[in-house]
Amino acid sequence: MTKNIVNTALVLLGTGSLLTGCNVEQPDPGCFVQESPHWAVKYDRVQEGRDASGNACETVAPPAEMMGVYRYIDLQNGTAKLALRPQGLASRGIADNSTDQSEQTAIGDLATSRDAEDFCGAPSFPVALVNVASPANQIRYQYSNVRVYSAPSSPGTQLTGELTYTNNGCTSTYVINAIWPAVGCDPDSAAPMDNCGPGSGLNPEFAATCITTANCAIFAGAANCCVPTNQVPSFK
Repeated sequence: MTKNIVNTALVLLGTGSLLTGCNVEQPDPGCFVQESPHWAVKYDRVQEGRDASGNACETVAPPAEMMGVYRYIDLQNGTAKLALRPQGLASRGIADNSTDQSEQTAIGDLATSRDAEDFCGAPSFPVALVNVASPANQIRYQYSNVRVYSAPSSPGTQLTGELTYTNNGCTSTYVINAIWPAVGCDPDSAAPMDNCGPGSGLNPEFAATCITTANCAIFAGAANCCVPTNQVPSFK
């Protein structure tokens, strides 16, 4: 996944160094976002799949996947944007000559200051989509009410929101919860480092669970990955 998805008026804000939780006063990060293609996002279905006629259908989103998350600043007016590029679009976008990266990426306005609960909101996004040639199909991601948790103790490494997903004419809705980085895991291991605990590569304060049948952990090359246990913010 690449980041060349917006026009030249939008300039990438440098990420700086990542802050982790500790028992000293933290500087205020504002609306910080950990920019990376290596987020792990979990989809909890809230509405079953339906086709255009209202009939039940089964082509639904995966339980989890990788997602690219980036923040951009418009230097002309000081506003910020949040870009989301899920693996379900990125992996197929290369073969889609009918859309470009801007259409394959969800880009919405992002708040520039945190709310009282330490979230930075991005309430609405245009539909992001790819056209799949064989068999002919369109896959659509419609995000809404996305909120990035940006407290000083864990700046910009968890997010939540809503997704309407359409594939093969089947539309279903989800609550999404995501963490950075995407880490592989073994659900049968008693070793914390192998099962989303300390030493796994995650913030040790995160409450995370190993989810199976989700190839969303590029670092470990695992078929399983760690996702938030609770509604974000997901902490122990």
